[in-house]
Amino acid sequence: MLKTEKSPRCDRDHVRSRRGTENSEAELLSVFSAPPWLRTLSLFAAFLCAWPAFAQEGHPLTGTWTGDVGQRHVTVALEWDGRNVTGTINPGPDAAQIRNVTVDPAAWAIHIEAEGKERITVDGRLANIGSPARTLTGTWTQGAVKSAITLTRVDSMSTSSNSGALPGDASYDGGRRATLRGIVTNVEWINPRVRFAVGVRESGSSTNWVVEVPDGATSLERNGWNAGSLKIGDAVIVQGVVATDAQRQARALSVVLAKGGAQLFKSSVTTQAAFAPAPRWPDGQIRLGPPPGAKGFWSSGAPNPAAEKAAMAVAMPWAKALYEYRQRTHLKDDPAARCVPPGGPRQFLGDQGFQFVDQRQRILVLIGDGDRNWRIIYTDGRPQGQPADVVSSYYGSSVGHWETDTLVVDSVGYNEKFWFMSNGLPHTEGLHLTERFTRTDMNTLKYDVTVDDPRTYTKPWSASWTMRWAANQEIQEFFCEEKTS
Repeated sequence: MLKTEKSPRCDRDHVRSRRGTENSEAELLSVFSAPPWLRTLSLFAAFLCAWPAFAQEGHPLTGTWTGDVGQRHVTVALEWDGRNVTGTINPGPDAAQIRNVTVDPAAWAIHIEAEGKERITVDGRLANIGSPARTLTGTWTQGAVKSAITLTRVDSMSTSSNSGALPGDASYDGGRRATLRGIVTNVEWINPRVRFAVGVRESGSSTNWVVEVPDGATSLERNGWNAGSLKIGDAVIVQGVVATDAQRQARALSVVLAKGGAQLFKSSVTTQAAFAPAPRWPDGQIRLGPPPGAKGFWSSGAPNPAAEKAAMAVAMPWAKALYEYRQRTHLKDDPAARCVPPGGPRQFLGDQGFQFVDQRQRILVLIGDGDRNWRIIYTDGRPQGQPADVVSSYYGSSVGHWETDTLVVDSVGYNEKFWFMSNGLPHTEGLHLTERFTRTDMNTLKYDVTVDDPRTYTKPWSASWTMRWAANQEIQEFFCEEKTS
């Protein structure tokens, strides 16, 4: 039986180190003295790393666009420098230089003027701005000839981007509730979210619904559940919210066995570990990891909601419009749904937590979410490079130093292929983060981050939250891409 009802709407809530010349030469010598098969593999990897990467999630116009004007194929390359959109039409000997671009973010209306052998004007509107393959549809005027055109943004060519065909998460409308009663026909005990199918009787016939559980297998096992907790053939009652972009799909708010009334997949009640001072190294420096002989990791926190308002207060018009679009579409274009690494502060917002491994000259951040990614923070005194000198990546180039008991980390060199916060706040390659990690006691880690992206925000803004220590536990194996298998 299926019953739907309206309810108040719910708001949804690597790094390349700059090596010296001597190191680079040594590495080249080691490659060319290696066996032929290893030389081939190494050179192929170097070729892939050098392949141009195009922006995906920054300013919606940034990137390469292609289309046809009559019988002619045209290419438009656009860049956003924080003040203006610049670029070239048909790069090469017959290129036309773009002289002026205006953007109306309220309607995503675009006007482009270029000068070459002839004057070119493009007027149109952006569509599907959350898609890597977004389109610009309108008119192309070259000299006295006006033609209809659709320009399509070329998707990222980067080998490190999963912006292609991987299935994304469904988005859910908190205002559309459903009660499903039926028999379980399939169970997938996977990450990042467990899902199962329920045969629901509708109009005299059985229809299969797909139900997602908010947690993945790793989180549920940590709370005492396992793959046998829900079995094919079980009769269940599911309360959930309905997907906005998929038929007969819901996210569970509760799952109850019809026989006996037991509620499945509830979080267990955990108690806070006893207070203890923050552990230290023999030289007195704070340890961000466990004391000697112990184990544990940091469970993630949640930002103060005021941070989102602070960001929007200083967002450029295009950034505010893009953020509002992402909210209206229920974050359906979130790259994390395609298993893109969670760079920036988002790495400290995942359900699986994270660990610090302090090697004294560098600190490794082992991230439980995504696909077991890691980040390196160098603490050997090296200077931070200029963004233009750093290969853009998901986790940036990070250098840190200690100010008494606080680790201060400076990071630049981010790409635009990810959302750096889970609420869809935009950023560009101009992103510069200053993070402060303060362990006040054994169980408490304060995180403060200042976001400075002059291409997206008119001035820096800050966010902060607190993480808690999960004692006597290790981060469990978690692979986002399980859902694609």
